Amino acid sequence: MSKRKKNSGPFLFGVVIVALAAVGWGAGPGGWFRQDDGQAVEGAVVLRGPLRISELAHGNLKAKNAARLVNELEGRATILFLAEEGVRIEAGELVCALDVSNLVDRRVTQEIAVKSTDADFTKAKEQYEIQEIQNESDIAEAELAQQFAELDLEKYLGSGGEGGAAVSEEQVAELAVGQGEWAHELAQADESITLAREELTQAEDTLKWTQDLFDKGFVQRTELERDELSLQRSSIKLEQAEREKKLLIRYGHQRRLAQLEADIESRKRDVQKIRKQALARLADNEAARESARFRLEREHEKLDKIDEQIAKGEIYAPEAGNLVYSRARSHRGQGGEVPVEGGEVHERQEIATIPRSGGMIVDVSLHETKLEKVEVGKRCFVTIDAIRDQVFEGEVAFVAAIADSGSWMTNPNQRLYKTEVTLFDTVPEMRPGMSCEIEILVEDLEDVLYIPRYAVFPDGDCNVCFVSEGGQVEPREVEIGPDNSKWVQVTKGLSEGETVL
Repeated sequence: MSKRKKNSGPFLFGVVIVALAAVGWGAGPGGWFRQDDGQAVEGAVVLRGPLRISELAHGNLKAKNAARLVNELEGRATILFLAEEGVRIEAGELVCALDVSNLVDRRVTQEIAVKSTDADFTKAKEQYEIQEIQNESDIAEAELAQQFAELDLEKYLGSGGEGGAAVSEEQVAELAVGQGEWAHELAQADESITLAREELTQAEDTLKWTQDLFDKGFVQRTELERDELSLQRSSIKLEQAEREKKLLIRYGHQRRLAQLEADIESRKRDVQKIRKQALARLADNEAARESARFRLEREHEKLDKIDEQIAKGEIYAPEAGNLVYSRARSHRGQGGEVPVEGGEVHERQEIATIPRSGGMIVDVSLHETKLEKVEVGKRCFVTIDAIRDQVFEGEVAFVAAIADSGSWMTNPNQRLYKTEVTLFDTVPEMRPGMSCEIEILVEDLEDVLYIPRYAVFPDGDCNVCFVSEGGQVEPREVEIGPDNSKWVQVTKGLSEGETVL
């Protein structure tokens, strides 16, 4: 066995010094250990023999196989009704009723929220459909405007006409053959020139006759001047008509053609723009609709959860059997109080069980300092407080790997680990919830020296015993092995039969 090492501080060192001083004074004249008074030094004798190393713990009985009734309400809840413990209940019978009045109030508020969100969803859905119709209308209008622009170009050029960057005078005759506005404008220009030319010819003839008459003295000079002015006016009008035709061919046609072609391109871009705007607006409305749908689903989920929680306020027996209320785990790891009407229970707290056939187990909470010695499969002896005349055997069946959260929440300096002990034998007197004392066997030592564990004192890295020999007391360094709640093995430093204080 390895020597136990404990690092004591100045306080423990002072205890040892005071103890040595007290023992020395007691062994001196007038001291406690004077043999003249007939008083022998009393202490514990170093014994040799078998030594059982074990750990003691406390726990409660529970059925190995039982139907559990657990509070599934969130948070804490007040108990309004409890069925009588120990009586036989039938499947579906009400066992516990919890106060859910606050949930009922929340349900009313949540139902209002559901209706409001449903209205928002209906509005968003209708708005999405309206936007679809509006998009179709906008796109159709833009496409119609494009079609009109193309028709305007076709109308200007004539059926089968094609636009161009420039038109030469040689092409004029060919373009004039068409049936479009451009051909009409060219024809009008030619007609204006023809009329102006005819008027000019007529004015020339008139002026010639007037000149002859004037020479013969038949007309006045004013009439001759009038006809001369008319001839000049007709000549200017012909020149204007010819210039207008040239300007129409060289500039007017190109400007009009470019304008019509640009209008078509602009309408095409409008169609593309409106299509994209329609998609963007529709996406916005779709996002609003889906967002409203999601909020409505969430509100329905909240309402369903509240309904589910309200339903969980009544706990019914899942099967027939005798009802046993569970004890809440106390901060010491032992069984606490059972649920009572008017008391509170927290979420996931076990309220009661309905034991089935299959034996009993002991529910234990071990302190973290004992885990090193306890492992699954270790043999146990169990004494039930209500059945003191019998000791039952069992074994460790389970040791939790993580500390029970309830233990350190109530006491931050304490870590308890849930442990279960299976009993090999049961008797009819056993009832779930009975308190027990459990001795967990760690090791059985054969033929070893042992002394009371409180006869060993730590001194720095060493352990010291005070040995009484011949009326004298001397401190002696010892090496120790494993211990239980009363005894500790001594591996070095003492002999059988010696007396330690």
